[in-house]
Amino acid sequence: MGGYGSGRSSGRVLVENALRIDIDAMIRRGCIQPGSHVAGEMRFDFDDQELAVQFESRLGHPDNSWIRLKYAIADYWTGDEHQIDDQIFLVGSRPPFGGVRWWFKCLRSGRRVRKLYLPLGGRHFRSRLAYRLAYACQHEPADDRARRRARKLYRRLGADLDDDTYPDKPKRMRWKTYNRLMDKLIAAERFADRVADQRLIMLAARWMKKRPRS
Repeated sequence: MGGYGSGRSSGRVLVENALRIDIDAMIRRGCIQPGSHVAGEMRFDFDDQELAVQFESRLGHPDNSWIRLKYAIADYWTGDEHQIDDQIFLVGSRPPFGGVRWWFKCLRSGRRVRKLYLPLGGRHFRSRLAYRLAYACQHEPADDRARRRARKLYRRLGADLDDDTYPDKPKRMRWKTYNRLMDKLIAAERFADRVADQRLIMLAARWMKKRPRS
């Protein structure tokens, strides 16, 4: 777990393969509490070993709200141990519906973010953009993404994709909402079919070019 990127084989590291901490989840679990100084430990399974992260948090005045993360992490290549001690500031915003929304301030990018990540090959928890992490779905072919989107819409409408029929409007759903979801579902399926048809045409053209002439 050395410098960033030493754990990559090719392309970008995936969000799904990185450790992450979520400020909303930490507030719900009492790891960060308004007006309090909290200390504790978080444990993660990481690269076939356990990573113990000691934390302290203080949430109060906007100019003095932070979380401190302390842990020992081994270099990915050499195995040398590195002692990490990061203080990450917490910043608040006021959403339209009232109250205060809290964010981490990434030490690398300076952005307000809800989640911080530690990928294989990294040493510090930073934002997704700081590490240039990609989502697994970004590596899917365009038609697979469209079909996955269609499956989600089928489930939202309480239908089964295998029925091979468009779902009826669920009870208590407004017609306006139903029509909007159906427009998205049909568009996703048509796009997926169009991309799949184009792929077949390209494969057929390549096969015809390679076919020996009699």
